[in-house]
Amino acid sequence: MNKHNLLIKKIKQIFLSINNSIESNFNKIKFFKKNEFIRNNRVFFGISAVAILTLSYFLVPTMYNKNIIQEEIKNQIFKKYKIEVIFNEKIRYALLPKPHFVSKNSLILRDKKEIGVVKNLKVFIGIDNFFTFNKIKIKDLFFIKTDFNIKKKDLIFFEELLKTEPNENKIVFKKSNLFFNGLNEELLFLNKILNGKFFYDSFNLENVLISENEIFNIPYKIIVKNDKFNKELLIKFNSKKIRLDIENNTSYEDKEKKGIIDFLFVNRDLLLDYQIKENSLFFFTDKKKLLNGYFDFKPFYLNADLNYEGVSTKNLFSNDSILIDLIKTEILNNINLNVNINLDVKDITNINELNNLKLKLSLEQGNITVSKSQILWKNDLQIILKEGFINHDDDKISLIGKLVIEAKNIDNFYKSFQIKKKYRKDINQIEMDFVYNLNNSKFKFDNVKIDGATNKDLSNFINKYNSRGKVFFNKIIFKNFINDFFISYAG
Repeated sequence: MNKHNLLIKKIKQIFLSINNSIESNFNKIKFFKKNEFIRNNRVFFGISAVAILTLSYFLVPTMYNKNIIQEEIKNQIFKKYKIEVIFNEKIRYALLPKPHFVSKNSLILRDKKEIGVVKNLKVFIGIDNFFTFNKIKIKDLFFIKTDFNIKKKDLIFFEELLKTEPNENKIVFKKSNLFFNGLNEELLFLNKILNGKFFYDSFNLENVLISENEIFNIPYKIIVKNDKFNKELLIKFNSKKIRLDIENNTSYEDKEKKGIIDFLFVNRDLLLDYQIKENSLFFFTDKKKLLNGYFDFKPFYLNADLNYEGVSTKNLFSNDSILIDLIKTEILNNINLNVNINLDVKDITNINELNNLKLKLSLEQGNITVSKSQILWKNDLQIILKEGFINHDDDKISLIGKLVIEAKNIDNFYKSFQIKKKYRKDINQIEMDFVYNLNNSKFKFDNVKIDGATNKDLSNFINKYNSRGKVFFNKIIFKNFINDFFISYAG
């Protein structure tokens, strides 16, 4: 019991000691705070005074005469960048994120003609001397939501930016549109400038343009570097969506514009020689003549011949092929773009029986046709696309046309598919209409004629096949289709 009382007393003593210690420390803190407040009072007011003075200095531009400062900024922009700006509304001063002037609905002129409307123009300024407005120095320019309406001759506006004298500032274009018009004011194409920047690279001594853009729903990035000392222009183009990389280095002092383009298309690297004559660009590859053709700028016309040793049908007609991607982007739906492409392919790599593809792709006023294309099935059948055009309706892409199949050696074809001899008829030509859905790889056939005549049993078979809606390019389904086709015809 005594031991118990002794333990309680010791615990009480400990708590009492702790309490006294806490109380003593609090008294010291109170004394310290009083003295520190008195000691730091002058420091506090000193810092406050500096802050107020600094803020007052940065607010000095709010007192400038707006008409005078507008004229000063306008003159400096023209002198520094050869950009003629017209302020339609009074500019206002903004402090954050750093001092700048803001103007709404400004105009960009070239040769006294309006080429652009800037919804939001920001002119950043140096902070060296705010007390004298005529000593204000402009820094970075931000053109936000600008609509350019230009023709070929107006492109010099952007060329001049690449010739700007070296400085530490940049010109930025954000969320802007470039409407490129023909001679008759018709719209040729719209290029969206998502984020573009002109600046001087002091390390490499180059004027640089880096711009993220979008044209015909195709996002792409372009980098242009102007080496004024060596008189060279480097252009890099990249679009992941269409799997295309282009790099070109040329001297802009050469009277005859020619050079070599490093061309990466669908993971195939090509060196493309080119030459510009008047309004045409001629291009060709090595002695193998893998690719050659020309492009006319007035009007926009492309003619090209491509030769491949081998290609897969997946690269041409699968849902993720480059051709389907191009159709989906609607880049080909331009009435001002005319294209003729002849593609010669020796072998179809994923279908051994197919060879010697001659694809004739034509684009005129937004209409895509592949008429008169042809391919061989071994050496037994000549398959001719007598008529063919591509229809793009919303997300559905279809190839519609008329097939003509000419038998060169029908017996060998029968043997390949193990068709029983009693069903083997002597056939010279098969003709049919078709619709091929490129999204789901399904065929529908109609108006089947063999040697110019229809067959009731064959028509019934075709109707049943169409109703099933099976994927055609399946080896088993395709083999069964061929067998049932000739069995139905033979009765």
